[in-house]
Amino acid sequence: MTKLELKQALETILFVATHPLAPKQLAEIIGKVETKEIKEMVAELNLSYEKSKRVFRIDSVADGLQMHTLPEHKKWAQSLETVKTIKLSPAVMETLAIIAYKQPITRAGIEFIRGVDSSHTIRRLMQQKLVRIVGREMLPGRPGIYGTTKNFLEIFGLTNLKFLPTLTELDMGKLPGENQLELPLEEDSE
Repeated sequence: MTKLELKQALETILFVATHPLAPKQLAEIIGKVETKEIKEMVAELNLSYEKSKRVFRIDSVADGLQMHTLPEHKKWAQSLETVKTIKLSPAVMETLAIIAYKQPITRAGIEFIRGVDSSHTIRRLMQQKLVRIVGREMLPGRPGIYGTTKNFLEIFGLTNLKFLPTLTELDMGKLPGENQLELPLEEDSE
């Protein structure tokens, strides 16, 4: 396979993929290519997209690679209704922020910080696949310990939790798009 054919294979796979794929997965799918070469090809493809003023890039998201439309062209993609915007209440966003920044954390820990019952908000976050039970506390009743999911990283465009904005960045003002998340219409029904 020539280098051009390898790039075309990589581009095709990422174009049709519905979720991020790890470089190792991509190397296995394409075959006869190393993870290092995948990363080099992604850099070359992104450079060519930028030079030719394409409206998409290949981004690192949630420990994988995924093709994304540039934010300035988002309105055109949304007009096709392939993405729906859901609104999360301030209480749900507050609970999500506590879990994201304090994970792993129990419901009692969340309620201690919020000062109110959080069972409904946690359930809503689990239904949206933004939060999951990552373990059990060694206490009577074995309460669940909550953490964020890969879906959370994908939706917020993060490769890792360490890239969450710091508290000082959050104090500077309201973040764009706050309280709105974009989720694919075709959700897994688990």
